[in-house]
Amino acid sequence: MMRFQLTKAQEQCLQDQVITADEPGRVLRDFRMLLDFLGPEGVEAGGKQNLLPRKFIGELDARLSRPLHLELKRPVLRSHPYLQGLNLLLRASGLTRVEGSGTKTRLVVDPAMRLQWDHLNPTEQYFNLLEAWLRIGRAEMVGERGTIWAELLLPCLQTWQAVSEEGLRFDTRRPQEVFIGGVGRDFYMLALMDLFGLVEVEQTPRPVAPWAPAGVRRVRFGNAVFTLLASQVDILLMRDRPQDEDEEEGVPEVPRFGAWQPLFQPYFPEWRQNLELSGPEPREGTFVFRVSLGKVWRRIAMPADATLDTLMSWILDSVNFDSDHLYEFIYPDPLGATVRAVHPEMDEGPFADEVRIGTLPLEPGQSMELVYDFGDYWEFTVKLERIEPPGAKIKAPKILESHGKSPRQYPPWDE
Repeated sequence: MMRFQLTKAQEQCLQDQVITADEPGRVLRDFRMLLDFLGPEGVEAGGKQNLLPRKFIGELDARLSRPLHLELKRPVLRSHPYLQGLNLLLRASGLTRVEGSGTKTRLVVDPAMRLQWDHLNPTEQYFNLLEAWLRIGRAEMVGERGTIWAELLLPCLQTWQAVSEEGLRFDTRRPQEVFIGGVGRDFYMLALMDLFGLVEVEQTPRPVAPWAPAGVRRVRFGNAVFTLLASQVDILLMRDRPQDEDEEEGVPEVPRFGAWQPLFQPYFPEWRQNLELSGPEPREGTFVFRVSLGKVWRRIAMPADATLDTLMSWILDSVNFDSDHLYEFIYPDPLGATVRAVHPEMDEGPFADEVRIGTLPLEPGQSMELVYDFGDYWEFTVKLERIEPPGAKIKAPKILESHGKSPRQYPPWDE
């Protein structure tokens, strides 16, 4: 395995770098523009992943420090890798949150997090965003499929290695054929590398659709940063961190910024403070779910202190299924990353018998998916309809309504 170690010249490059709104890349300037554009009122969120809506892509492009001027009749966010990358930072940093559901869902700036952000100096802002991207960010936050690695650091390291000292050139007459080792065609990752000043992306002299770079070159600062990260990559990607002694069982773990601070602070002593994310407060009361399996549905009430495993038992009873198979609940966390709460007998958690209903990051109108029996693959939609306050007359747990005949769990072989 190749070993990486900073050279004296790279150490000096890091020590000499001053972080500003425009150096080493334009990420801070463009990110602030996006925060100001959204504001506390926000905008209607687009699609299932609650992204920046397509109708603002042209306007936001014009506000970037280096617009792409794409000529697209029906743009989607992935059509604009730089805005898609910035959208990832909005979610992974916790500076935005999703409010409402359905057609009323909005992407808004969290006022408390924005206040924290404004108190950070440029160096702290830069490295908090770097961690948001490479440590905390997940592809599903911007509607993309993840790779075999959850973290986004390894694909970027592979791309950096794939870019030779002479750089890479691409035939923009065939933009759909441009493919880069590491990030592949996930060009929002390449755009973020450019925004952070870790590589230099050459734009095409004229707009191309779909967007693709004309070339990619290494830069001194990016070489130093990636060498430093590569030298400690095994440690940086360690997931088995000890839990805090005062961490409440069943409450989702909240990502913490500053894990890379010991690595970079010797070169950037200005990095002293970090954003602090707060987890959702556990809620009390009775949670009323509408559980659908095709046209069949059940309305089920569950107390806040019950677990997902208990909810699972009531769902199976409501459709007369046995409980002999594995399952998983799938839902987004507050940052937009996918959570899979699984059967207690599976190898890796979070486990459904440890996740309490009152800690779910769902608002009324929002749904999660339940997959039962990975062979027959029964897919349930579990929609949170409302939360009754403590002391409500509804008894829980209880099946409140049943509509439709339950399907046969094991149809005869000759059907």
